[in-house]
Amino acid sequence: MEITFIKLLVYEQEFRFYVRKIPIVLDRHNQSLVTDAETEVRGGKLCPFISLTGPSQRIIPEISEPFNCTAGPFSSGHFNVTWFKNSHEHPASAQYWTADSNGTYSVTSKAWVTLTGEDVLSTITCEVAHRDLDEPLRMTMNLSQVLYVIPSLNITKSSETYGHDHQRVNLTCHVSRFYPSRLQLIWMKNGHKILEESPEVTSNPDGTYSLEHMLPEEATLDGSEFACWVVQGDQAPVKAVITAQASTRSKGKMSSIHDNLEGPQQRSEPGTSIQLTYTVFRLHSRSITMTWFKNNHKLQTKPQTKIFSSGDTFNITSTVSVPLDKDDVMSFVHCEVKQKSSLILRKNISLSQYLRVPAEVTVSRSPVSPGLVTITCHVQRFYPENVRITWLEDCHTLKGKEELVSKNNIDGSYTKESSHLVNTSLQRHERVFTCRVQQEEQPSLQASLVLPIALYTTNKSTGSLDAPAFIFVAFLLGFKVLFVLSFTVTYIYRWWNL
Repeated sequence: MEITFIKLLVYEQEFRFYVRKIPIVLDRHNQSLVTDAETEVRGGKLCPFISLTGPSQRIIPEISEPFNCTAGPFSSGHFNVTWFKNSHEHPASAQYWTADSNGTYSVTSKAWVTLTGEDVLSTITCEVAHRDLDEPLRMTMNLSQVLYVIPSLNITKSSETYGHDHQRVNLTCHVSRFYPSRLQLIWMKNGHKILEESPEVTSNPDGTYSLEHMLPEEATLDGSEFACWVVQGDQAPVKAVITAQASTRSKGKMSSIHDNLEGPQQRSEPGTSIQLTYTVFRLHSRSITMTWFKNNHKLQTKPQTKIFSSGDTFNITSTVSVPLDKDDVMSFVHCEVKQKSSLILRKNISLSQYLRVPAEVTVSRSPVSPGLVTITCHVQRFYPENVRITWLEDCHTLKGKEELVSKNNIDGSYTKESSHLVNTSLQRHERVFTCRVQQEEQPSLQASLVLPIALYTTNKSTGSLDAPAFIFVAFLLGFKVLFVLSFTVTYIYRWWNL
């Protein structure tokens, strides 16, 4: 029998890989092992390989991390290992070789590299020379595979626009020189999240990325604090903060514009639609348009917009129907209010506050040891987080210690797993286990699992018999003994009469 192991090295973003097959030959008793190294030595030929590994996670600049290079097998321990960072030779901090029972040698070398923010386009190379080789073995890794470049942030404020009764300001968050390109940008106003985006980025000549994101907002006389947060992988978020306040020179003549949003009081499920109504008060012009967007795409449903006069000002109301999808936990809707081509207000609305995603409920079992089985209830991809899980055995509440595991999914939904350990060693009948999930005030969801008795009778000793079988065997043996005894008596009686 031959078993093949494959070694595969894969890195995030750009990757290179190395595959080496190592056949292991087992004899018919599955005891004697003969590797390809033995076979190659007997044949007088070796086929060396090389591998290069770095940190298992991305790291930030100014931190030193080890890179390991391994090569072999060779016929002797006379190696020459050279490291390069880009085209410049880099010192190695440790090198050692090992020999196996076949008389072949392998070498492992370690080099510590201190990464910088300019290393996105840099490489690290390991080169191994030996007399067995026609030319040295080389392997190169892009340092961008293991590098985090943390961005620098600042917020700029454009010149304020003065209207009859309001001031508008455009806030721009500048996110400079980061790597890799994937990140989340979050705007907060007075400590509350108002917008979350994954904006488009631009490439810099040094391999890093930058972006700019503008947020139009109303500047009030009391002032508001705006924060731009950037979340990059598993790194700590970074932020920039600015305060936007209306100019006091307009205070005497300014009556503040204000708005109001109305939405459903209860959550709705995917496949349905909700109605949102947005009203802006105290506008000084009728030439106002309101446009609705979902995730920066204009909604296909046509809104109903009405304008009402109120003294020398106007109020505008727009109502729109927004379809919900199961992936809308992290979706946003925003309404843009414009006077001609000038943006006056932008209202951002998170759909998660109106969405309920029903859970997908399944149950499974897995043996732990003879007589013990773990039953698990999988409650997957639901929102919001609060659900109640109840276990029933044959319609009665299951008692015992419960193991509960919770997880946040990348799409914003949640997953939970509830497990119980069940003793089946004394099981004499089928048992039905039911997992019941209650989500808010909705009808409960459930899934069931049957543990049949037939699966657990195999734990009995193979030489034992149950009661019905024992009675049958005893009856059969008794009948045979009676038959032999009657035959013997008859034979003796006839012989005696002769």
